[in-house]
Amino acid sequence: MFAALKTKLTSGAKRMQGKTDMLEAVCAASALVAAADGRIEDSEIEAMAKAVSANEILNTAFSAREIEGSITRMIDRANGGRVGQMGLYREIEEVAADPDAELVLMAALDIAEADGTIDDKETAVLDKVATKLGLKLSSYT
Repeated sequence: MFAALKTKLTSGAKRMQGKTDMLEAVCAASALVAAADGRIEDSEIEAMAKAVSANEILNTAFSAREIEGSITRMIDRANGGRVGQMGLYREIEEVAADPDAELVLMAALDIAEADGTIDDKETAVLDKVATKLGLKLSSYT
């Protein structure tokens, strides 16, 4: 049983290696949710790092430095107003056809729930992220 799980994680990580689009999309969606209320708090940045690092596939495929760098870049873009945020949604759209695209939405949900509740502004961002991915938010909440 453990061997099958290890094989699944290893094959998922190999699929992701060098495929920074997925890492960037996960970080982009997380940054958008964190910025939903107009301000990204330190606790939300920590939650982003935990959410990405907790994903075994991403954590295995990318180094801590790559993950931290992507988080920082996406937070900077989220703080860049409408232009920066539009670019983040484009990052998300780029992985919509990927079979692992739901990882993006799942990470964003983790960030939204980090404080125990998902507010209306976060729900609106989550819904837009899901739509960009061709997913239905209601299937994941």
